[in-house]
Order: sequence, then structure tokens, then C-alpha cells
Amino acid sequence: MTAPTMSRADTASPRVVGDAVERTRRAIATVQRARTLLVSLGAGLLVVLLARVVRAFGGVTGELRTWPVVLGLLAAGVAWVVLARRRRALDAVQVALWIEEQRATPPDFSLVTYMEQVAPAPAALTRAAEVVWAQAAVAEGLVRLRREAWLGPALFVMGSALLLVVPRAARVSAGGDRAAAGVAGARVPRESVVAPLGAWRLRVKPPAYTGQAAVDRGDATVVVAVSGSVIELTGEGALPEARLTVVGTTASLPVPASAVGRDWRVRVVAPDAPATIRVSRGGRTRLLVIEGHADSVPMVTLEQPARDSVFREATGRLPLVASATDDIGLASARFDLLVSSGEGERFTVRSVALGAADWRASGGQRRATIRGTLDLSALQLLPGDVVHLRAIARDGHPAATREFGASETRAFRIARPAEYDSVAVEPAPPPDVDKSLLSQRMLLMLTEKLDRQQPRLARAEVLRESLTLARDQARLRLAVGDVVFQRLSGESSAEHAHFAGDGHEHGVDQQGGKLVINPASTTGMLAEGNDSPVIAINQPLLEAYNAMWDAGRALEQGDPHGAIPPMKRALEAIERSRAASRLYLRGKPPQVIVDLAKVRLVGKDTGRTSGRSGRAALPTRLVQRDVRLVRAAQLLPAARDAARDSLALLRVEALADAPAFAGAVARVLDVVERGGDVTAAFVGARRVLGNVVRTPGAGWSRGVPP
Repeated sequence: MTAPTMSRADTASPRVVGDAVERTRRAIATVQRARTLLVSLGAGLLVVLLARVVRAFGGVTGELRTWPVVLGLLAAGVAWVVLARRRRALDAVQVALWIEEQRATPPDFSLVTYMEQVAPAPAALTRAAEVVWAQAAVAEGLVRLRREAWLGPALFVMGSALLLVVPRAARVSAGGDRAAAGVAGARVPRESVVAPLGAWRLRVKPPAYTGQAAVDRGDATVVVAVSGSVIELTGEGALPEARLTVVGTTASLPVPASAVGRDWRVRVVAPDAPATIRVSRGGRTRLLVIEGHADSVPMVTLEQPARDSVFREATGRLPLVASATDDIGLASARFDLLVSSGEGERFTVRSVALGAADWRASGGQRRATIRGTLDLSALQLLPGDVVHLRAIARDGHPAATREFGASETRAFRIARPAEYDSVAVEPAPPPDVDKSLLSQRMLLMLTEKLDRQQPRLARAEVLRESLTLARDQARLRLAVGDVVFQRLSGESSAEHAHFAGDGHEHGVDQQGGKLVINPASTTGMLAEGNDSPVIAINQPLLEAYNAMWDAGRALEQGDPHGAIPPMKRALEAIERSRAASRLYLRGKPPQVIVDLAKVRLVGKDTGRTSGRSGRAALPTRLVQRDVRLVRAAQLLPAARDAARDSLALLRVEALADAPAFAGAVARVLDVVERGGDVTAAFVGARRVLGNVVRTPGAGWSRGVPP
């Protein structure tokens, strides 16, 4: 060992020792730079992995598929800059110390002292440095240093790369296997597996009860369908990935794709609300907008008789005419009569059906008219009996809980002999108290029936029926309130705000949802005192109104048992008001306000037009839609498909709360499909969004006069 070492030292020189230390320093610096590069690359791959996970499982829907790679490159660059600044450059003294540590014997710092010398070193120190260099295992130390510095980062980089490559290769292989299995052994070319998504074929099959045939829409991107319709997308090649998102929700549900021969098929049922389907394959994503809407209830209008009536005798025949319309098709319609006989708590109710029509055998009709005849003598009516008439219609929807369409109700009453008083007053139509009496009795009976059935029904069913009764009670309460306000204050509604000092005189005030007579307002109007017929009628009606309020609150909370006592109090109050009703008083005529200055053309022209008033700022929601509309316009020349998808999403989101703006965006989409100039369409859409109305130009300087 000594002979070769001394021979290497004998051949060494101060120049050789210095060059050797410099080469070692450059080798160590290279190891450090390579480690920094591996660590930066690992950081970038980690960011790409996290971004892929967020995009796959976090519901992120972006138009660009390369954003994870961009984030990874950005993270790698930041890591390189940070690590490069923290890495300190080695000097010759540090490298000399590292070389001495590579000797088998403990270091004597001869080489370190030699490298620290500024002036030429003594001959003894030079020989000692040459001996250290000859005895140090520098090559083996560099190998060991590279292994320690590179092994961990290199393993992390390779593992991250495998996690990125293997799942994608598995998806491509699985898609190719499924496509090959559908062809019964035929081999699928490799190009078809990775081919981007092309054109598709759209087919819409309405629900069976509509009786409508399936329709092929071709390569369409927007479809309007009733809820329950089956929407099929068919294309060529390997199976794509499809996700369904209902507008207004954040959940994105996967839609399975099936192989049919060499084609793929995606099938989905149209929901009640607008939704979107994103189909992706081969680096391309296409968007399908589904404008789903629920089947509407038929609309029914009772044309004849046109108004309520009071008959002296129960004789005669009344013609009945009603019209009904439906968006898909009518199934049946009829006139429904409810006859109430008796007085007080002793009364009977019976139902009669007239003029029934059925169109289910002929496939249904969208518009129809039903006719009938009401024979009053055939009903065997007695004085005091009331007949409620309405027309109802049903469509072909098969659901058991499907509601029917109903018209407004007409009431016909047979007068009692006691109603013909000898007091000479100006005749007027009878009040609506009798109609309210019968309706309150019906609501009371239905509430008692629901209370008896409550132990056998589910809580959701009880709450649904109770809310229906609450809505009917609210409508009846509004009708009673209209009668009170019409008589006391001449106003036609009890549902606007009433309070002391509001600027107009009225006979009642609204306190906590209930009505209270204001003596200060009624003293001058009712000169006869509190015993006058007006107070005798309206005091019980006010009690009925307030009791109906309590009953409605209980029904809204799903407590039919708690609503029965106030409903009984309301019925008793209406009966007292009915017994006190002996005079038919006309309501207060409306006050006519005439602008005398405008009628007499009083005023002068200054010769100057007024300045433009500042427009109020748009709400945040409208501002966001305006920004999206402008971005779509900017994107249109370069990426037509992406701009069309953005406009389609904007339109489907605006269908619920801004139908006018949705129609304007639809016109923009039509121009985009035709390939014409879209400037005017975009300008019109922005004006509709901002509620801007342009006055057409005219010869008159102030615009077109109204």
C-alpha cells in the first residue's frame, strides 16, 4: 500500500493538487444541482396528482383539460427557485475537508491548511497535501454521495410518474376491451380508442302516457323535453365519460355508457329542472343542455254561467260551457256540483256530476270545450239551498297523487221567504257571506276527517294534506276580509298594510295579521252607532277573519286537531253575520283624482331637455352573467364550440329567474349556429339583461311621444 501511494505523491505537484480539489468541487456541485432538479420535478408531479384527484372527485368542471399540467410546471419552477437560493456554493477549503474525511486514517488537516495558504506553501506542507490526496478515496466518496443525494428523490419521481400513467392506460385498455367485446371478437383499431369525441345522434322518447312518438334530433346540443322523457345519445368509437348536473345544484352524477356494436350509448331520464350532460373522450368534451320541465296541470275556464246568482224559485235550466287546455293532452273533464241543504249544524251535502267527457280513447286533446245543462228543478232544491258549480279536467299523467285542473266556482242560492223585507232600498248584489259559510263548513269537515285519519297516515302525508287545507283557508280568509273592507272603508283588499296614520282613512287596522275595528275611523261614517246593520254584520265577520287566521297557522304547522276549534268559531261568527244581514248596501264609490294642471295644459317650456339620470348599479348576479356573456363573445372567434357551450349554460341557468334574458341568449345561439354576424344579437342580450329600453328615433327632438 505504501509503494503505490508514494509513487502517486511523487508524481504530484502543487498545480496538480489544486486542480484535483477544483474538479472535486465541481463534481459535488453537480450532485447538488441534480438533487435540486429531482426535488423540483417531484414537487411538480405531486401537484399534478393532487389536481387530477380534485378534478376527478371534487366536482370541478373546467373547459381546459391541461390545467393540472400547468399547475405542476408552476410548482416545479417555484421549488427550483426556492431550493437554488437556499443552496450554498462550496469553496475550496470545504472541499479539502471533505477529501480528508475520505481517508481511512483520521484527518490531519494538511490539505485544508494547504488550500488556506495565500502565499506559496512550504515544501513540507505541499508534500503533506500530496500525501492526503493520494490516500483519499475520492471516487468512492463521490459514488456514495450521489447515491445518498439522488436515491430518495428519484424513487419519488418514478412513483409519481407511474401513478399518472397507469390509471390512464388502464382506462384506455378497458375501453378498448369493452368495445371489442361488443363486436363479438372483432379487433378494434388502436386509433378508435384514443380518437376524440365526434358527432353524436340525439333521440328523445316522451313518456308512454303522452302518446307521442320518439323523435330523432340529430347532432343537437339543446333539447326541450317533459320530465320522464328518455334521452339517448349515440356515437361511434370507444366508451366516453358522461356526467349529469342539474342546474341549481353542485352535485355532478356519473352517467354510465354502454357499448352497442361499434357504437356507444348514454341514456338518461329528463328531470323536472334544466340540466346539463358533459361527455368527454380523447381530450374533447361536448355539452348537451336538457331543458326539462314538469307536465303542467290543465287550465280550466268556466265561461257560462258568468256570475253568481240568487233565485226566487228553484226552476229553470242553465246552460253550462267550459273550456280546458293542456300542454300535452286532456284525458277527461266534467262539471262538478256541490249542493248544500239545511241550516246551522243540521245540513247535508251531496255531489252531482254533469257533462262528463273522455278523450283517452282518441289519444287526448290539447284544447277542448265541454257543455251541459243544469236543471234546477231536477235537483229538488229548497229555500236556502246553495249550489256550487265548477269545471274540472284531468290529463293523462298516471301518478296517483296527480292534481286536477279546476275553474273558478259559481254559487247559486235559493232565497228564503224571510229575505224579502219591505224596506225600500236601492237593490244591490247579495254579499258573499253565504258562500263563505258553505266553504267554511266544507273545510271544517275535511279537517275533522284528516284529524281522524292522522294516526293511520305518515307524517309527510299529514303535512301535505294540512298545507292544502291551509291554502284553502287562506283564500277564504281573503274573501271574508274583502267583504269587511269593502263595507267599512270602500277598499277591495284586506292584504295590504293598514296602520294608524298611514295617510288614508279606513275602518279597520291590521295588527299581527288580525283585523281590529278602529272606532276613530268608523264613528263619523256610522252615524247610527254600534247597533247599526253595518256593525252587526262586520263585527262577526271580523271575528271569523281572526279565527280563520288562527286556523290557518295551525294547519301550516301540520296540526289539524288544533285547527278545529278556531274553524268552529269562524263558522259560528259567519252564521251570526248571515242572520244580521238584512240590508244590501252598496260600497263606497272609488275617488276619481283629476290632475287639473295636466288637463288645463298649465305649465311652461324652458326650451331645455332634462339631463340623463344615473342608472342604478346592476345586482351582483346580473353583473356575473354580463361578464360571462362578454367572455363568450370574446371567445367566439377563436373557439366556437367553447363559446357555444358557455352560452348554452348561461341560457339554461337563466330559464328559472330571467326568461327574457334566456330568450335573448337563445337568439344569440341561433345566430351562432347559422354562422352570421352576432354583434346585434349580443348587444340585444346585454340590453335585456340591464333592462335597457331604446326609444326609436323620430323627427321630434324629444323622441316618440307616448
